[in-house]
Amino acid sequence: MKLRIRGLQSRRMTMHNAMEYLSSLDPESDEIIVLPEKFITEKIDGNSLGMILDSIKFNNTIILGSLSYVDRFLFNRSFIIKDRKIMGWQDKINLYRAEATKYTPGSELKVFNMAGYRAGILVCYDLDFPDYARMLFREHCDIIFNPSLIRKDFHREWHLYVKTRSLENRIPVISINSISDDFMGDSIIAYPHREEGGVRLDIIEDKRDDILYSIDTDAYAASREERLREEKIMLEHVHRTV
Repeated sequence: MKLRIRGLQSRRMTMHNAMEYLSSLDPESDEIIVLPEKFITEKIDGNSLGMILDSIKFNNTIILGSLSYVDRFLFNRSFIIKDRKIMGWQDKINLYRAEATKYTPGSELKVFNMAGYRAGILVCYDLDFPDYARMLFREHCDIIFNPSLIRKDFHREWHLYVKTRSLENRIPVISINSISDDFMGDSIIAYPHREEGGVRLDIIEDKRDDILYSIDTDAYAASREERLREEKIMLEHVHRTV
């Protein structure tokens, strides 16, 4: 299946400005829109989320970055939107440093059954932990979205995590950062594909502009399933002795 991804390296903004920004977008109908982590600087609740949804004028699938979302407690929550309705959400599990004093960690890792493909979301820091991506891999996930907020002096390490998770699991990783001054964009897509003799990565990076890239799940699905079979054989024959 072919997927067209548009990563929007937006600045961080107020809810009012975010509504104007979302209202101004006019993507092609088949594009999957991905925004950065915490791209809205205010706390959001159910009422304000409804206002945000009302501001959207198109029916595309949207990975709504992540929001500081109040649901009794405060979560760093990434919503999937389709036809201007909520399809589901993923809460950030591993909170980064001071986040742990403000937010409640997520306790569930989800796979979303989309129209013809399976998607997972790892919010920013969650990508650093290999077990989460591996769990998605074992559920035959086709793509991992990684809304991020990475400071400009850690881009090299961030890109290394993205490339590694993609290559070791044979799954594309779409990691979108903010272009606000402390973060400076530099978003990255890592896309595995089979060549004679092995699997390679295509890497797409952009400092400031939107990223538009097409992915064909058939280019890597067989490699992912082969890796899954190899892992299963290994786990059946290797026993821990320590």
